[in-house]
Amino acid sequence: MRKRLYQLLRIRPGEARLVFGLGAILFINDATMGISRVVSVSGFLREVQDYYILLVWAVDMCLLILATGLQSLIIDRYNRIKLLGGIILILAGAYALLPYTFAIDGFPLEISYTLLYLLTDQQWLVFPIVFWILINDIFDPGQGRRLIPVIGTFAFLGAIVGLGIAHLDVTVNFGTTNLLLFNAGLFVLAWLLVVTVLRKAKIRQSSANMASFSEALSGGWEFIRAVPSFRFLSIGMFAAGVSLTVLLYDVLSDASLELGAGFQSFFALYSLAIAVSSVLIQFMSGKIIEKWGLKNSFLFLPFSMLIGSLVTFFVPGYWGSAAAQGVARVTVQTVDQSSRKAYQALVPDGKRGRVSIFIDSYLPSIGTIFGSLITFGIISLGISLSLTRQTYTSIYLGLAILGGVIGVITFFLMRSAYDKSLLNPLLKRRSRGASILDGLDFSDSGDND
Repeated sequence: MRKRLYQLLRIRPGEARLVFGLGAILFINDATMGISRVVSVSGFLREVQDYYILLVWAVDMCLLILATGLQSLIIDRYNRIKLLGGIILILAGAYALLPYTFAIDGFPLEISYTLLYLLTDQQWLVFPIVFWILINDIFDPGQGRRLIPVIGTFAFLGAIVGLGIAHLDVTVNFGTTNLLLFNAGLFVLAWLLVVTVLRKAKIRQSSANMASFSEALSGGWEFIRAVPSFRFLSIGMFAAGVSLTVLLYDVLSDASLELGAGFQSFFALYSLAIAVSSVLIQFMSGKIIEKWGLKNSFLFLPFSMLIGSLVTFFVPGYWGSAAAQGVARVTVQTVDQSSRKAYQALVPDGKRGRVSIFIDSYLPSIGTIFGSLITFGIISLGISLSLTRQTYTSIYLGLAILGGVIGVITFFLMRSAYDKSLLNPLLKRRSRGASILDGLDFSDSGDND
């Protein structure tokens, strides 16, 4: 039975303990996020006008950029197992302290829910950066292409459990305080997994050279600017940040307006549907990348964003926008993430962290800030001019369509520069003396150009 399971998951002898240990840590991270995201969003929309969440998103992304800026100073310098353990302990402490804001009489609930949302989103974006860079430190590119989809599946399983608990809270009423303390306990368990399962893991050592913030910032950007395929990929991630932000707001706004008190149940079930779909797609991510080739696998996200934006524009109501945003969200969390992580494995160890932060954090965050502020401005102006909701909604959805168009254009530019970029000496792994083309194994040989 176990042997057949390993064959199905493409796990080879000696890999199981590490794969399942890493998977359990990722499971805990996403289970806690599933709980806190539903509770924070539904609570915020219940206490505050819906479009003010756009300002929360903008502030959230600014905090994220500051946090990852600090992270970029240390991520390529210190042992990433210890770094991951430190982040987990910080999250455990934050979830243990935050319930006090809900327990204090007179403390504004809108502030409590805002803090919870900010914590959840920082966790959503900061934790995976360190985690997936650690994955690339432990496994070589060939292993990564095979095992990243397997490990990534645990994230979606965790999300399913967390979202299920959040949905159950509607009827059972666990209470926000108890749910947050439960999250804190799960992170203590995650820390124990780090110090036991990962203690003997062999990782490539990163450079210990000290770097200022500007040097860390310029180091990642200079690499991306020097390698055309990474440059176009970065622009595409900015466009994704814009489109996904607008599409998500449209779903939340329409659903909270039409469902009222039933919003938390809807949002939990909707997020659960995305998580289940992601699990199914994630199982196929490795095969999709192999069949389509790594460079072609980047096409799914921009086309899903563009088609989703058009569907949302022409099909009013939260069901149409929910389906469109859901498809784009599943795509970015499965095939696109696996493709990005596999491609980033080619970046030298000492620069991979900073390059990953740019592509997976800075650019999407800046796109989210841009999309949030522009959408907030459109709605505010529309309300002040007494425009109908349908009118200003159509205007901000045009922004999502524009992001999809930019994403499609940058995909074709990235694809045209892909083969030439592989020959760039900056992509040579320090641990390999052979040609970069000899070490790839991304099954692009079948591409028809």
